[in-house]
Parts: sequence; structure tokens; C-alpha cells
Amino acid sequence: MASLVTGTHPNLRSVTAVRRWLAIRTSFVWTFALASAALGAQETAKPTLPLRTLLTAHEAHSLPPEEAARAYPVHLRAVVTYYDPYIDSRHAALFVHDATGSIFIAVPSLPLLPISAGAVLDIKGRTDIGDYAPIVRPSQITVVGQSHVPEEAPQVTMAQLTSGAVDGQWIEVEGLIHAVRLTPTNVTFELATLGGPVSATTPLQAGPNYESFVDSLVTIHANSAPVFNRTSQMVGVHLYFPGLDQVKVIQAAPADPFALPVVSIHDLLRYTPNVQLRHRMHLQGTVTLQWPGQILCIQHASEGLCMQTAQFTPAKTGDRVDVVGFPIPSDYKATLENATFRVAASGAAPSPASITLAQAFQGGHDGELITIDGVLVDEDRATANPTLFLRSGNSFIAVLLPTAVAGIENLPWQDGSLLRVTGICSIKIDAQGSTQLEGAVRTQSVRLLLRSPEDIAVLRQPSWWTPRHALFTVAIVVLFTIAAIFWIVLLRRRVRQQTQVIRSNEERLRHMAEHDPLTDLPNRTLFYDRLNVALERVRRFKTTLAVLMVDLDRFKEVNDSLGHHAGDQLLCQVAQRIGASVRKTDTVARIGGDEFIVLLPDLQTRNDAEQIAAMVVSSLSKPFDFGNLHASVSVSVGVCTYPDGGTDATTLLQGADAAMYQAKAQGRNGYRVFTPNMSSAAWQSAQHHF
Repeated sequence: MASLVTGTHPNLRSVTAVRRWLAIRTSFVWTFALASAALGAQETAKPTLPLRTLLTAHEAHSLPPEEAARAYPVHLRAVVTYYDPYIDSRHAALFVHDATGSIFIAVPSLPLLPISAGAVLDIKGRTDIGDYAPIVRPSQITVVGQSHVPEEAPQVTMAQLTSGAVDGQWIEVEGLIHAVRLTPTNVTFELATLGGPVSATTPLQAGPNYESFVDSLVTIHANSAPVFNRTSQMVGVHLYFPGLDQVKVIQAAPADPFALPVVSIHDLLRYTPNVQLRHRMHLQGTVTLQWPGQILCIQHASEGLCMQTAQFTPAKTGDRVDVVGFPIPSDYKATLENATFRVAASGAAPSPASITLAQAFQGGHDGELITIDGVLVDEDRATANPTLFLRSGNSFIAVLLPTAVAGIENLPWQDGSLLRVTGICSIKIDAQGSTQLEGAVRTQSVRLLLRSPEDIAVLRQPSWWTPRHALFTVAIVVLFTIAAIFWIVLLRRRVRQQTQVIRSNEERLRHMAEHDPLTDLPNRTLFYDRLNVALERVRRFKTTLAVLMVDLDRFKEVNDSLGHHAGDQLLCQVAQRIGASVRKTDTVARIGGDEFIVLLPDLQTRNDAEQIAAMVVSSLSKPFDFGNLHASVSVSVGVCTYPDGGTDATTLLQGADAAMYQAKAQGRNGYRVFTPNMSSAAWQSAQHHF
């Protein structure tokens, strides 16, 4: 977007110069070329009667979307409440306010305008629909003076913010600052309010100690802005404030949070009357596990606790630490949010409690260091946290290793091995069952968080005595008993019953070995078997088939924002939607964290595969709901057909993977069909993957 500065004035190089220049009552004028889309809308509309000129922010912001799209002329005299050229790559963020309200002005990111909060602007332009509510696209902006932002603002609730009723307006929000996030250009306060969490962003200034605001109860004057999806639906809210002068501290944070009274793990979130917003609490304990930048687990007396932390300070098992953070409910017990810690002293690692899986399901050892024995039945080494699945009795437990374990491919674990694992017990609750009954939580599953592969000891390698060998032995016994006396008939009946039990166990173990434990979809092994069978069939009957590689876009953001439990639920719903989008004869498999493969046998043309790929993309673009949580994701799909993309399993999968990488490179949320001239970068990535 081009710009032209007119008028006689000195060559200004800083905001300070601009303010000095404004003080002598000289004005700046910026003239902008309107976006072609806005001009096109204006030309195509061409109403019979000229559109009236809107003179207030309220008039422009209150237009229905279809009216805002008609590009009404606007002429405003308003004060700047927020200007930030870095917050959006499409345009700068400029909010202005007059006596009737506030509105967003879409100015280009470059050139940087030498204005700040309090500048009085004369704005000429036209309305547009904006990302959520009507905005103004200016054709000319003139600085006519210097004032200040409104000193008063109505205090609003989260219900008002999330309803959109105060979109873009200058408002006041009260809350407790839980965290401070810094970028090279901006600072964001994470606020806890009575109605829920909200983020507030301001341009970064040199000098202030922003971290000192954590745990302060404040009011902030800011402009509200929507968090929106691609269909202009509000899915959240964000605040933008011009600087720390708009932050009023009601209750300052303690100068040293580690000087707060020490609270026991047992007392977190226990009933306290008349408490609305909980401040940081100070815990002490012995480190039992640290995944730097992710999780810190401590133990004090008989209580254990794990909390998420972004801190990378190394802490060894056995170190005594002080931890401060905000108490929040978690899966099974209260934990700390935005936790920070410091090492007080070194010490000996605590001894783990040796328990059974049944005892772990009772819940009394959540967050504690424990040891459990179990038989390895499956493993997933391709995820961010390599995972083993153990069976003990009739129950199963997932064992998670730290991210990026070195040499994970060569570790000596085989299915059927009896393992002894030592780690932190992490309980997932049955949310539905807990809320439908009296409120007491019920255990749904147990996970074990390990510190390193050294926490796994192999007690016994798999026995030669497999179900197949057992069946062979039983058959020999049955042949000998045919010639035996009458009482052996009774023995044969018992052998037959035992055989049925063995076969049932074999089928169950085979199912677990060939299916993904989370989604119950076929895993990589079973998918390869079906693909090879399908290839034999197409070669024989001269038909065709296709392979779809489906990869979720930005799945990590869901895990980071909503938690791994929500991520698991999202993966299950994704599996169901993919299955509903394909034919009953097709195979849907999960081969990694957020990667799925679809086998489409017996196709007539390549267009059939493209239609199914389009259905998968469309189905997964709809929002996902699980409980009170909502998430939206998209997928990138790669399509590779036989024989155009390959004639064997490996080539077809590499082709589908290359096409998927091409779909991601071209903007995600779509599909691409593999062609031989596909980019070498995508092809090399696929060959490395398969």
C-alpha cells in the first residue's frame, strides 16, 4: 500500500520529534491508496443515491456486515488509543476513540507512522466488513493535535467481552496477572478474571520490569478485539493497551514470591471462604522428575505433585526446591500454573514406592515416584514422547519417556518382556462419570512419566512358550488321549476349554499388536499387510488404488493450549471423521502422533481418490467439541495413485507423503495429488520418512 506525506515540515526521524512538531501546531497528513478490493466493492455497488457520510465511530462500527461492505464514506475526528505496526503481518493495528465509541482503522504496516496514544487524528476513508466487525480503511489521515486517551472506561465482564457486545471499544478489565510473555516487539499479560482468562498485549518498552507485575491485581484500560476463525466467527477475545500508564495496580505482587509462607501440597485448593482470585502459592519439595521447559515433579512427605513450567533451569533428582505458582484444578489433583522454581540444596533421590497397577488405579499415589512391573504389549517410538504400553493383570498402563531420547531405536525391549519401570504416577480421570455422580473423581487410566530409559529394567525376556507352541502341544496331547480310558474324555473337555481361552487371549493380543491403542485404528504393520494384498489384487484385475497421507496442521498448538488429554480426544474424533468420509471397504490407519493413512482399493479412476480426499479435508475443517472445550484444526492430504505414483508399497507411501508436504507448503487445509515432477524437497522428506 503506497503512502504520500504532504505539507511543509522538518524531516522527522522519531516519535519525540513528532510530538515536538505537534506542539507548534503543525499537522501531518497521510494519504493512502485504498485496497483494490474496497475500490472494486465501491464501483460494483454504485447505488442510485449517494451513500451518506458517517461522522462518528459508533455509526461506522454499528453497520451490519452487508452495509459495511458497501464502503460508506467516513470522516472522523478521534484520539488514538492503540497503535502497533507489528501485531499483524497484513496491516498495523490502530484503534481510535471519539465521544461515541471506538473503531479499528486498517492502516498499512509500512511506513511506520510517527503517532502514539493520545494523538488526535482527522480520518477520511470508507467502511469495510473487517475480520469480525466493521472497520475503516482510510484514504487520508491528518494529525491535528495531541491529547490523551480517555481517562474513564466502563468495567466489563468476560461475558460481555466474549459476547462481542464491546468489540473494539475502550473498556476496563480487572484481573490477576498470572504470566508475562515477551516477544521482540510486544508484551502480553495473561490475566485471570472472575469470568475466565484473557490476554492483554502492549508494545514492548525499554526499561520496565514486566515480570514484577506477575501476581498483581490490576485494572487495565484497553481496546477489546476478537479472536476469530476464517468464517468471521468469534472464538475468543484479546485486549490491546497502549502502555503501562493504562495499568492500575490495585494490589501489588510480593517483592519476593519465594518469601511467601510455605503451603503443603495437601492444602492446595482446599475450601477457603470468600476467595475469588487465588494468588501465587509457595511450595517446597524434593525433585522427582524434570522434563526441562515442560514438567517439574516434586515430592514432600507422602504427597507428590507435577506441574507445567516453561523454566529450563536444570534440577537433578533429589534437589530440594522452592516452587511458586498459581493453584488450578488439574486431572486428578490440584496443581500449579505458570510455575517457577529455584534450587535450594542438593539431596538424595527419594525411594520409589513399589505398588501394583491395581493400587495405582486407586489414586492414592498420583504425582508420586513409584515402581510397577508389567508385560510389554506395544510401543510407539514415533511420537514426541516415546510411549510403551504394559499389561499387568487385566489392566494396561502407558509409560512415557522424555522427548528426544537418544538411541531409542536400539533399546533392548521386545514385546512380551517383563519390565520393571520407575517413574511418576499420573492419573487421568473419568470426567463424565465423575460429574454424573456425587462429584468424587474416578480413575480412567494411569500413565507413568519416566526420567530416562535407565528407569526401565528388563526382568525377563519373552518366553519360547508362545500361543502357537501351546496349541501344537495341546494337539499332541489330544491325539494321545483318544486311545486312553474313559476318564481322559473328561480331561479332553477341560483341554478344549483351555484351548478356547488361549485362542481368545491370542486374538486380543493380536488385536493390540495390530491396532493403535488410542484410536483403535489399524497401525502401520496391519496397514502394510492390507496394502500389499490390495496391490496383488489390482495387478490381477487391472484396476487401480490410491493412498492418502493425512496430517493435522498445527496439532501441537492444541496440545499446548488445551492439554494432552484434549489432544487425545481430538485424535479420536479425527479418526471417526476420516472413517465416516471413506467407504466401508477402505482402510484408515494411524501411523504416528497426528498422521493417518487411508487405503482406497478398487478405484475406477483417479478422480475417485480426489473426491474422497476433498471429503476428508471438508469433514476435518469443522470445529471439534469435547466437553467444554472447542478446537479447530485443518489437514493437509497427499494423494498417490497406482500405477501413476508407484507400483509398490514403499513408492506409493513416499509419493503420498511428498504430496502431503506439498499441500502443507501451499498453505495447508487442502490436498495435493502426487506427480513425478513434484518438488525435490517434498520427495526427499518423504523418502526420509519412509
